[in-house]
Amino acid sequence: MKQKKLSLSDRTFREIIKRNVLYVDKTEYIFRMLNVDDFNCCFLSRPRRFGKTLLLSTIQELFQGNREFFNGLWIDQSDYDFEKHPVLKFTMSYAKLKTPDDLADRLEFKLMEMAEDNGIRLTADSYDEMLGQLLKRMYGKHGVPAVILVDEYDSPVTTHMSNRELAKSNRDILHGFYQAMKTNIEYIRFALVTGITRFAMTSLDSGPNNFRDISLNPEYAGICGITPDELDTYFKDRFPDTLEKLKDRGSIHRDADYKELTAKILEWYDGYNWLGSENILNPYSIFTFFFLNEFDTYWPLSGKPSHLTVLARENPLDYIQPNLDGYTSYEIRKSALSSIKAVPILFHCGYLTIKNQIPAGKVLSTDITDVRTFSFRTPNKEVELDFKASLFQDAFDPDDIFFSEFSKKFPTALLDTNTVDTVNLLQDLLSAIAYEQHDPSEKHYHAVLQAAFIATGLEVLGQTHSSRGKSDMSVIIKNRVRVVIEVKYCKIESNDSKVDKTREEKELSAALDEAAAQIKGKDYAAPFRAAGCKVICLALAVRGRDKVAARFVEY
Repeated sequence: MKQKKLSLSDRTFREIIKRNVLYVDKTEYIFRMLNVDDFNCCFLSRPRRFGKTLLLSTIQELFQGNREFFNGLWIDQSDYDFEKHPVLKFTMSYAKLKTPDDLADRLEFKLMEMAEDNGIRLTADSYDEMLGQLLKRMYGKHGVPAVILVDEYDSPVTTHMSNRELAKSNRDILHGFYQAMKTNIEYIRFALVTGITRFAMTSLDSGPNNFRDISLNPEYAGICGITPDELDTYFKDRFPDTLEKLKDRGSIHRDADYKELTAKILEWYDGYNWLGSENILNPYSIFTFFFLNEFDTYWPLSGKPSHLTVLARENPLDYIQPNLDGYTSYEIRKSALSSIKAVPILFHCGYLTIKNQIPAGKVLSTDITDVRTFSFRTPNKEVELDFKASLFQDAFDPDDIFFSEFSKKFPTALLDTNTVDTVNLLQDLLSAIAYEQHDPSEKHYHAVLQAAFIATGLEVLGQTHSSRGKSDMSVIIKNRVRVVIEVKYCKIESNDSKVDKTREEKELSAALDEAAAQIKGKDYAAPFRAAGCKVICLALAVRGRDKVAARFVEY
């Protein structure tokens, strides 16, 4: 068979089939939803660019009875009846909403447009009543219940997270809209609501006839994205050409075979888990990889949810240095706008994935868990390469020119054990990052400096254990050089009205003495020396927001 072309555009199912470009068949999942489980209303959360919009357009064509588009696909071989139903499809990505009335007006306009398309006249004057009236009158006209598909359901809330009042007002309007769906459930054959987050949910989580959340249902883990089996089925014919091009470019060694290529693809783009037996590969990255025949960070650089930037700026260290262990299923699904936690947001946005789960009834530390508990990790190499650097830039908004220069000069200053350059660069670094939440603590500066080093491209090991303790962080330079760093913080008392230079110098010097003594006394360099590495030890002291002192320690 002739190899099908790859489409990197956001195309509908109809366009994909008509243009005869590659489509990864997900119709078995759809059949399962409609016939096996016989779901009435579903909710699905997946990261951006994972195929939610394509899934909805596939379901739309299915319910419009366009069987010819499904020729050769799984569902065409099943006993599905392809019965026609009127379809109401909403895309909630309204970017320019300045007042709550704007969202209500958009919904009312869309409903009036849908009614006109179906030859129905609406007399209700509010979006929730209009939806109910439209559903009832469509049932009376067509004799079958309608299908409702909602794409980017959370956009009116997430797009406006910088204006919490508007976000909350938009959420209240959506509450009325989704409540009207549940009130008129008898006139709905099937409904699927998709989005990135869960915190825009209100009516979907409450009241009778709750939407079934299939986001963490193992049976639907692969409904979006690409499974390893699908990688083998749909892309294996591209392996010979891709492998040769990668070898020519030096991106993979000359003796690499298909098995090694598969392993590297999985390392870069696999790893997402929604509790299925298989991990899921990022579809946007896979299509782009086979189009360009090169390993690179495609998905992270294709955009970022605006609400993630807003939330990271509000609580930067929670997002840059998140605690990845011990989250209950309730905390993952919690939808309160007033108490949004970093890890669930990063998970829903695709920057973290489930590492493992402890089922209810199992022992966790000394306690028995009452509900499932989850730990998280970054899914793959492309996310790992971008994750902390990108969030650091969102949260702290560093000066780009300085930041670029810092990344070039700082490793040299460390290798040369140049105290003056090291101090000046670190002092300028702390002055350059505009962070609003200043936490006067040693822990804060450990995290800020570690995140800054990672963002500049340095490889940071974090706390490294010796036989007597653990250092604050270690930086890897040129493979065999380890820079062990111990940080001490000098807090400025609130009654210090002016800078006392003598006192400042004494406090910084005392902090450096303490850090140097700790490096020596706990022999932080020992593990690296034992591994045959060159070790540089650096004592750092920070006073106030950005006053830095440094001392290279030899022992």
